[in-house]
Amino acid sequence: MAEKPLNPGVSPSPHEHLVQAQQWQQQGAWLEAAASYAAVAERLPADHRFLANQANALWLADLPEAAHRCYSRALHLQPDCPISQRGLASCLRDLNQFDAALQVHRHLAQQLPLATAEGQANLWAHSQVLMGVEHFEEAYRLMAARRNLRLEPHSQPGNSPVFGDELTLVSEQGLGDTLQFVRFVPELLRQRQAACLGVDGGADVQLWVEPPLVKLLSEGLAWLNAPPTIQTKTPSASQPSHALSLLNLPHALTMHQAWPPALSTTSTPTAYLRSALWSSQPRWLAQRHPPASGPAVGLVWAAGRKLDDPFCAREYHKRSLPGRMLWQLVTGLQQQGACVYNLQFGPDQAQAQALGLNLHSSGLSLEGLAAAARVVAQLDLVITVDTAMAHLVGAMGRSGWVLLPWSADPRWLADTPSTPWYPSLRLFRQPRGGDWQGAVDQLLAAFKADFHSYGCQ
Repeated sequence: MAEKPLNPGVSPSPHEHLVQAQQWQQQGAWLEAAASYAAVAERLPADHRFLANQANALWLADLPEAAHRCYSRALHLQPDCPISQRGLASCLRDLNQFDAALQVHRHLAQQLPLATAEGQANLWAHSQVLMGVEHFEEAYRLMAARRNLRLEPHSQPGNSPVFGDELTLVSEQGLGDTLQFVRFVPELLRQRQAACLGVDGGADVQLWVEPPLVKLLSEGLAWLNAPPTIQTKTPSASQPSHALSLLNLPHALTMHQAWPPALSTTSTPTAYLRSALWSSQPRWLAQRHPPASGPAVGLVWAAGRKLDDPFCAREYHKRSLPGRMLWQLVTGLQQQGACVYNLQFGPDQAQAQALGLNLHSSGLSLEGLAAAARVVAQLDLVITVDTAMAHLVGAMGRSGWVLLPWSADPRWLADTPSTPWYPSLRLFRQPRGGDWQGAVDQLLAAFKADFHSYGCQ
């Protein structure tokens, strides 16, 4: 998470550099901002704050190695600075040094009061790194602690918020997080049924989510005997007192019984979002995809485009394929006989046309994830970067290949070609920071080897 720059009073000459750094920041020119902070740090070498600002700018420029060095220098001057410690932990996470990052987060947890914004931010970051080392139970506990849900596993059912007469689950974070954690809803209904709350456990359970997810989840969870009611999320002020963050659900479920937190042992099916509506749609693919053609492959090459927030802008650039690599990926797939379909959302959809790439269109609207599910259900394979589409394909149990940056989100673990969250997905990682060429080469080689596994449907 991006830190706000520190603004200590300085002498006029360094002050000019500081003003310039802030101007660069407003333009999102983080490397230039880092250079300005470095000039101030050189003039005032005993002040750790300018080194911390330089490190933060380098991190936002997606240069975690350089940022790590600057944070280390800042901590040498001021070892107890929580901003530099949190920044160092972020760098260690980006360098896939999860164990070292956990040490920093544990130290910060002893230092920062839970009720403060800094303490809450550390809890969240700590929980995500724990996911990266598959310490799920502890990760769930910390995620719940952010909302003061201090629960002990295996306590009496009456003490758990999930066993009240009414329960409202509220989405949190991004669309991908919601699709990832809705996998626990079937287990929730099973436990509520076992506790004799409703005929099938779903009575009086509501799930409040963002508008693009309402229709998708209404259809995708309808296979449950008594599915929850899906509603559009309202502002926090109007949420009922019995509301529970969806991200806190797995921890709350451990209270009643020794429910295994290991993903492979849950009762949730591989395809926990499924609907006859998706597979019974008119076979647009048969009309647009000649029988003698190769596999039908859907492609998403850009992550969510939210450039106003520095952290989101960093993630967008880090996760999205540059134009040159998009060209190589598409032409490589087409040379091997694939029919590539454009599944990209938003303004990046036009990038393929700008490059002169001949991608097929599904002929269906991709506005809303329910419409996207209808398309995904008829494709042989979906290739996507780390965005909501990856979670949708995995939640549907469809074949998906995910292109990941070397410093991927910890939910995808590290150095593994698979994920326990979504058994149907295969992961292709950059072999080193920024090396999309290596990741695309791996994927194209795998596609060549597995070409006949993806016959037309």
